[in-house]
Amino acid sequence: MGVCGRIGCVLLAGWLSACHGREAAGGDAAAEATHVREGELIVVPEKSALRQVLAIAPAQKQQAQTPLQAPATLEADPAKVANILPPVSGRISTLYVHLGDTVKVGQPLFSIASADLAAARSDLRHARIALTQTRKTLDRQQDLAEHHIAAQKDLEQAQADYEGAQSEYERAATVFRVLGVSGEGDGEGASSRELTVRTPLAGRVSMLNLVPGTYANDNAVALLTVSDASTIWFTASVQEKDLNLVRAGEAVSAAVQSFPGETFQGKVQFVADQLDADTRTIKVRVAYDNREDRLKPGMFANLEFQGQPHEAVLVPTTALIQSGDQTVVFVETQPWKFQARPVLTGPQDGVSTEILKGLDGGERIVVRQGVLLND
Repeated sequence: MGVCGRIGCVLLAGWLSACHGREAAGGDAAAEATHVREGELIVVPEKSALRQVLAIAPAQKQQAQTPLQAPATLEADPAKVANILPPVSGRISTLYVHLGDTVKVGQPLFSIASADLAAARSDLRHARIALTQTRKTLDRQQDLAEHHIAAQKDLEQAQADYEGAQSEYERAATVFRVLGVSGEGDGEGASSRELTVRTPLAGRVSMLNLVPGTYANDNAVALLTVSDASTIWFTASVQEKDLNLVRAGEAVSAAVQSFPGETFQGKVQFVADQLDADTRTIKVRVAYDNREDRLKPGMFANLEFQGQPHEAVLVPTTALIQSGDQTVVFVETQPWKFQARPVLTGPQDGVSTEILKGLDGGERIVVRQGVLLND
């Protein structure tokens, strides 16, 4: 332990004097000691030099906020990212866009020539013809039945044939409803095997993985991606122990490596409902208006969450003394009588520390040079 300057010399002299006094005369030594023990209490005598050194003040109970920092990655809003998959197997016949192009909703992206599509259109035409034919037969049988000419079994057969043709037509037409195109051809002048794929949202072509003339047959692999980055997300992984410091709607400051010295303000939009079992972290997302297109997906940032205001007991960090495996503060129970009180500490900002357990607001404690009592 160390004591600075003149005060240190005074204390050192006091200790030497006290030690010498104890060797010479036990009663006088106790009277001149810098501090003595009375059970669990530490008493600083009236003439002790410690009275000029120790600083005593009440622990403060006040509103506090605990900031939290976490690394983050920038991502486009998942609801505004479209991975375009090949709707049918076939050969890419035409590419209408390039990487980085800005596109509008419904704008053509590429055309694909597919034998499967031609077969599906053929099936739809045959189903439509069969439906029309069975409808005419049913109408005729109903007319004959009304005039008591047709047999009942012929009417029933005509009804069954019509219902079967109707089901087959619905099955064949469903293919084109799913594709969002007409069964007669995808636009004016389109061939029966040609399908033009259009973008479902406005944005920018952020990934392109196709070339005219190549064959696409894996409907699990995106051919291109259209992203709307007008809103960017800062996605951070917050440790489980810090989850109580993060709330949806709270203000967040972000520092992006690409823009040193600049701060981006946002709010927490989403806190995931489940922890990652491997890393024991939870995803937290902060939305930022990026209509100026300065921030790019994939950038790195550091987020600072302001934390929730709460009432806390705060003490100067200098009041904390490490005693063995415990952190203690010296509480003044009576004038110049102190008790070493173990405390549980919380967040600190370098100047003050939050006390989570062991100390109440208003209790008087040694806030400076308490280490001199820790013998």
